[in-house]
Amino acid sequence: MKQVFIDEIGHTGSRVVLNEEQAHHLFDVLRIQKKEVVRVVDNHSQVFLAHPEDRPYLYLFNEIEVLSRLQHVTLCAALIKGDRWEWMLQKACELGVTRIVPFTSRFTVVHIDETKEKRKLERWTAICRNACEQCNRSDLPAIEPIQTVETLRNFQGVMNLVAYEKESEHHLAEFLAQDPESITFCIGPEGGFAPEEIDLLKNDHFQTCSLGNQILRAETAVCYVLSAIEYQRHIKGEN
Repeated sequence: MKQVFIDEIGHTGSRVVLNEEQAHHLFDVLRIQKKEVVRVVDNHSQVFLAHPEDRPYLYLFNEIEVLSRLQHVTLCAALIKGDRWEWMLQKACELGVTRIVPFTSRFTVVHIDETKEKRKLERWTAICRNACEQCNRSDLPAIEPIQTVETLRNFQGVMNLVAYEKESEHHLAEFLAQDPESITFCIGPEGGFAPEEIDLLKNDHFQTCSLGNQILRAETAVCYVLSAIEYQRHIKGEN
């Protein structure tokens, strides 16, 4: 089922107006028919079912209840090169992240000028919105302004972890088995974290954990962690 996000919807029995980009995508690209059903989600995560009317209108005929996510997952991800970063954003949305915190560190090779940061954040938000529409997700993850390692302490959850290739005693699975209400997870750049950065994070109450014996690319590590969290969530839900 196709899905669109609208800032303010209204109520069952009302009509919503698509913006030009949304109308073009639904009516011209997807060639949606009037008999089809579209999911419409507002910025409060309310979900409605709608039928297309004459362009650019949708008619809301039913409101549906969608279960909210019980676990808050914050991803602190070091910036990586353009296409890979945007691919990672898409997959993080599909895998249920609730907040994304981009940051720079000692070995980060991507640095974004302050004058371009606003445009970058707008682009990343649009990428996340499109990813959520495609996977029928009813909430949008928040994307924070670019941070540094020193400021990641401001985004902590009940459990705070950092992937570290030199950690050999404690695997991610050990921590997820504790089923915390909220998790903040840090993924470093391709060169990893500098030792002094790990010390800083530990002092800020982050715990290092292993993702296994292989050295993963940053975007692969993100998918690994979020998939593991989602799997553990389902295991707990079945018990």
